[in-house]
Amino acid sequence: MEHSTNRVGESTIDRESEIRLTQMAEKDDVIANRVTGVRFILIVLSSRGMVYDVESLRQKVLLSYPDSTVFFQTTDGKPVGSVAPKSVDLLIDFTGPGQRQPFFHALTLRRRARFAVGRNAGMFRKKIYDRIYDEMSDSGNIPEEILKKERFVQKQVLNRAGIAFVQAGDVPPDLGKTIALELPPMQSIG
Repeated sequence: MEHSTNRVGESTIDRESEIRLTQMAEKDDVIANRVTGVRFILIVLSSRGMVYDVESLRQKVLLSYPDSTVFFQTTDGKPVGSVAPKSVDLLIDFTGPGQRQPFFHALTLRRRARFAVGRNAGMFRKKIYDRIYDEMSDSGNIPEEILKKERFVQKQVLNRAGIAFVQAGDVPPDLGKTIALELPPMQSIG
């Protein structure tokens, strides 16, 4: 089992515990990003690829904002499902760099929302949105493969919107071969 030590070298934490502690710290940061008084949420879906289907994304949002209603829209402004009201409390924009969108659509979306979160995809978003995830400046941490990249970036946008992301579907590492090596030797009964 891999262990890591702190600067002083006094205590050791195994890798899995370190990962869980990091996730807990991230969750605390996400909770601090929550927006108060949210009743209507508009999510603009990415045209490059959605990692979550609409219903699982709705579930993630409703776990963080239980008293809200979630509406979806495509990058070009067409509603997915029911039409969103003229003004919303929270805008989550997954539109990424290079994805086609009507000219000044980001300004139109921003005027509709009390609070806006999104990706830095140009067209003044860095100045007009309240919180931005800039994937261009964080390119060292982003995976290269398209769907893995979209998953990472969309998770970061959701975190900035105060939506906790709990990865529950990952399979833990197989420890069957390493556990036996860490057990003390068996004693013979004489």
